[in-house]
Amino acid sequence: MKNYIVEATKYTPYIEFDIAKGNLKMEGDTYPENSYDTFKPLLDKIDEYFLDSIKSLNVEINIEFLNTSSSKMMREIISKLDEYFEADHNISLKWYYPDGDIDLQESWEMLLEDVLFPYEIVAVED
Repeated sequence: MKNYIVEATKYTPYIEFDIAKGNLKMEGDTYPENSYDTFKPLLDKIDEYFLDSIKSLNVEINIEFLNTSSSKMMREIISKLDEYFEADHNISLKWYYPDGDIDLQESWEMLLEDVLFPYEIVAVED
């Protein structure tokens, strides 16, 4: 399985899935017209990654803005990660937000409130 890298555009985030290291990184804003086209290949790669054995995945997300459809797809990604965690895979997540942006912090907390895997919501100073 090859690493999965998608360069950022004006409307989509940078995505890097390093298979050998078990790291998934997303950064930038995401407001494409069709977020399914942006995130469905990543969901497929996550499924492929966990297909053959118990693995670990460290996820780092630094996204400040999501449109409604991207938020829905992000919920699907989080739900998928939670399913794999419940199937004995080691999942951890760090979600970064600008220090002082309480609305964004609360949005991420709400998005992650029901997950079972460990996560951190980390304030980053500008």
